[in-house]
Amino acid sequence: MRPVRLPLRRIQPARRSLRPPGPHSVRPPPIPRLFSHKPARLLLVSHRINPRPQLPFLYPSGQQFSNGQQILRLFSISAKSKEFWKQTAKQSVKYTFLIWIVTTLFSIASLGVLSEQQERAFPSPHEWSLYTRFRFRRGKWWEVPENNEDIGFPNWARLYAEYQHALRRLENPAKDGEGIREQEEGDILVPTLGKAGFDLSAKSAEWRQGYYEVLMGMARASERMEGWVSDKWRWNAWSPEFVASPSNPRPRMTPPGMPVVPAKEDQIAITDPPENFYLRILTSKGFTNHQRVTAALGYADWLSFKKLNESAEEMYRWALDIAISGLSTPQPSSIIDPTTAILTSTAPKELITPNLIDAATNLGTFYASTGNITSALPIFISVLRARLSADPAPYSPSEQPADFSLTGTLLSLLNEPEYPPVPPTGDEPLLRREQDRCEEAALKNYIGEILFATAGTSAAQRQQGLNWVRDSVSTAKIAQSLDVVGSSDARRKKCEVCEEVGLESWGKIMTYLAAQAREKRDAAKSGGLMNLTWKLRGTKQLDEEVDNLEDEEEGVTMRLNKLRAKMLREEYAEMDRKYSRTFVF
Repeated sequence: MRPVRLPLRRIQPARRSLRPPGPHSVRPPPIPRLFSHKPARLLLVSHRINPRPQLPFLYPSGQQFSNGQQILRLFSISAKSKEFWKQTAKQSVKYTFLIWIVTTLFSIASLGVLSEQQERAFPSPHEWSLYTRFRFRRGKWWEVPENNEDIGFPNWARLYAEYQHALRRLENPAKDGEGIREQEEGDILVPTLGKAGFDLSAKSAEWRQGYYEVLMGMARASERMEGWVSDKWRWNAWSPEFVASPSNPRPRMTPPGMPVVPAKEDQIAITDPPENFYLRILTSKGFTNHQRVTAALGYADWLSFKKLNESAEEMYRWALDIAISGLSTPQPSSIIDPTTAILTSTAPKELITPNLIDAATNLGTFYASTGNITSALPIFISVLRARLSADPAPYSPSEQPADFSLTGTLLSLLNEPEYPPVPPTGDEPLLRREQDRCEEAALKNYIGEILFATAGTSAAQRQQGLNWVRDSVSTAKIAQSLDVVGSSDARRKKCEVCEEVGLESWGKIMTYLAAQAREKRDAAKSGGLMNLTWKLRGTKQLDEEVDNLEDEEEGVTMRLNKLRAKMLREEYAEMDRKYSRTFVF
């Protein structure tokens, strides 16, 4: 059978209109690609809505993964990356540990160097334990004003705490206080304190000297911190102006940022009263007379500052009694009158001791400050006579300056510094030393002021007092030119202060004399029967006297201003030097 051939039908391609599409023209749907469509059979079999085959490698977006799996895929790293991070972690730990070791060793070495420098600046007894010596040196270090840059003056609360740690260990027989014991015979009972003082006879002189310095340091801090309170945690401190008390019923408000003062039942006094430490020195057995006299004078000065004059006089008398007890003579009244504290003119100079001079001078100063100048003047005159008649001290070579170079510092670190010799007992014969010239100038100034103040209408006594003041200024000026004074900044400053006080007294005397001379001249020129003699003689002599007194007054004022300007420049220069260094010793 012959196949039938169907007629061919030409398929005409769709012609695009040459016209631009109008706004209402409908565009025919695009013809889908054949390879992106599934055959009809697959459409019948497939239950998916999406007609395209769902192959995992074609969909890296992970729409079929859960949220947990998506988060894990973010942290998935390759094996090469894991090895890199392991090596990085090991190196980080290694170098961190090395840096920590180096930093720790450097800190320990720095602390050791600083501790050695403090030991050379503030020596401590070698028989003390390391921790006690460390606390003692820190207390000394905080007492230097330049080491407290945030406040500019000694941090008394901090140094008291350091000394307190050292004191507890020194008075503990199980630690550094081995050998001290309570006094069994002749113990002293102090009101509000009970039994005070220990028997320190079994300890060495160096141990007792260090113990004495700790007690005196705590006494100084207690005087400055009187009325200060803290809380039970001892993190903050409040001055008396912020604390309510009978003497301060309306305290000030604390500044912003400072905690409020705690309630009265929660307040704790930062320090104990100063008498606790002074009386502990006075009632302990084993201290030298010089240490006991110094403690008694310090306590007396504190009582005088508190306006307790009767108690202060008793303490000055106690200091004088301690000094008299050290005299090597069965008749101490032949050396000094214990009632008036006047040194006799017939006293052998080898029996007059420094303790006696110090106690008598301080008692005379107390009398002068309280207005009892009739008792103070003979004391000053007798003390000055004893100082001028004392034998001169033998020549002592000046101390070699310390070597602060790098080599000298390294060599000094290898050797433990020696503890300085213990100060003398004060019961030795008095010697006239060049560095004590300032003490003589101060005595002359006191004598001159008292003579001028008590002269009344006596022109001769006024002139005598003026001469004493002039002599005191000259003595202080000469003392500054001595090598032993110029080599020490403390001694030089002390002499400058003596000269300043003398010049100030001299200037006030000249001001008074010049004003009195002007009044006398003006009265002579005003006329009257009383001034008839001056009219006949003329007032030229009075004018010359006024001019001379005014010229001397002007000269003294210029010297005083020049000296004060010099002292101020030196003070600023010293402050610049000290504060430019990290630590000051």
